[in-house]
Amino acid sequence: MNNQQVEIPFRKRNNYAYGMVLGVEDFQQEFSYFYDRMKLHNRMLHGYGTVTGLEVSAEEDAATGILVNAGMAIDSEGNEIILPTAVQCPFPEEVDEAYLVLYWAERDTDPVPISSAESDIDQVVPSRVEEYAILKYEANQDEAKDTGVILARLKNAGGIWKVDKKFRVRRAKAR
Repeated sequence: MNNQQVEIPFRKRNNYAYGMVLGVEDFQQEFSYFYDRMKLHNRMLHGYGTVTGLEVSAEEDAATGILVNAGMAIDSEGNEIILPTAVQCPFPEEVDEAYLVLYWAERDTDPVPISSAESDIDQVVPSRVEEYAILKYEANQDEAKDTGVILARLKNAGGIWKVDKKFRVRRAKAR
């Protein structure tokens, strides 16, 4: 019998103690630890696809666009994409078939001035990161399936857009 063990480290987290001096890197690492764990949980336990809501409809008499109901999805990287309210999207242009895809994105916001000990010049840095959803049409499934969640396939029949009821939307496991 072999009594040796094999250790496989894969992640570190902060271990706080009284008197520690914490810097920006410590807080960034703390955030990354929990955010990465959430994304791993989402991917491994729920998979990816729509979780709830996000139904797509096109009224025959509506000339303005497609309606996407509020809801939530998880993309293939484990990001939670939330559409807090229903959104109307214009119809795609110059195609007969299109896939409506929901993407997760983020951007820096709320700039604030900071003083740097290394320079006399004040700098401006973003104080927040805003997560948001993007709804976009793609010409085929392959362009979307790596990072987006396909919500519907739309077909143009004689100038009228319809949601293809035969197309199956990928669903994440809700429980």
